Amino acid sequence: MEHIKLLSIKFVTTFILLYLILGIGYGMSFGQTLAISLPCFATYYIGDILILERTNNFIATITDFLIHFTVIYLLINIMNFGGDVLMATFLSSLVIAIYEAFFHLYVAEDLNYDDKHFQINHYDYLTELSQEINPFADDFDDDEDY
Repeated sequence: MEHIKLLSIKFVTTFILLYLILGIGYGMSFGQTLAISLPCFATYYIGDILILERTNNFIATITDFLIHFTVIYLLINIMNFGGDVLMATFLSSLVIAIYEAFFHLYVAEDLNYDDKHFQINHYDYLTELSQEINPFADDFDDDEDY
């Protein structure tokens, strides 16, 4: 039940953000904006369930940006968009990625992801560094002839 709630929140918010940018800003129709918003179901599963659970918020947000950028770019090209496709895609993906950064916090809290999922292990390998003043002086005994 919680996934249905999260999916509906994500779909409505994604649609509103896309309609503000693509619909009002670039003149796309309501139906076209709705069609671009539909793949958010796939991005929910990939970004919010698979990647967010295994990594952290930053990586999941970057992944969501890249997925949204690819999907929006492909769908806008199919729809014969009349404006600057790359700029419209970039702005839409950027705004959605900013929203996703906050949405991931809500998802993590709602789905009870442990804090251990948000830690990337940093292995600190320590090495010793030393400098030998006379590397060969201690190797030879002064009394012996060679």
